Amino acid sequence: MKNTNDFLRLKAELTTDSSLLQSLLAKNRRATERASLSGEDEFTWAAVGYTIHNVYCLFENYFLRISKFFENGLDPSTWHVQLVERMTLEIPGLRPALFDRAFALRIDELRRFRHAFRNLYQTELDPDRVRILNETLPLIIMDFSSFHDRFRAALDLLIRELG
Repeated sequence: MKNTNDFLRLKAELTTDSSLLQSLLAKNRRATERASLSGEDEFTWAAVGYTIHNVYCLFENYFLRISKFFENGLDPSTWHVQLVERMTLEIPGLRPALFDRAFALRIDELRRFRHAFRNLYQTELDPDRVRILNETLPLIIMDFSSFHDRFRAALDLLIRELG
């Protein structure tokens, strides 16, 4: 059974993760500026891809914290996909959904990119694909911040109920 301190710790961990997004976004902006000046140079766009990869990894860790805290039980062979789907679920009596299905699709695009990026030894980086995904990143982060704030408010309510 979780107690107030467990919920406070989860809230603090999620807040720390969320605050790191701004520094990752700043790194992304610096990498994007450099890549924009380089034209189609694969290596400068790889730096942008690296920052997108890092943003998704932070999201994934955030989602894992929630999943492990509340319900756990992810299938080892498909857990990456399941994790994003789980965040759309409201589990009555346990926890609210973190975000809706529309946002899950946007996050899943980052997940798929991260997978492809990690396996680039099999192919070449497509600067256009990086550029297109990168244009959506600031809005994804901004929207995520709203979902984070709403989830934190729900945790506050659970903490008060545990009293």
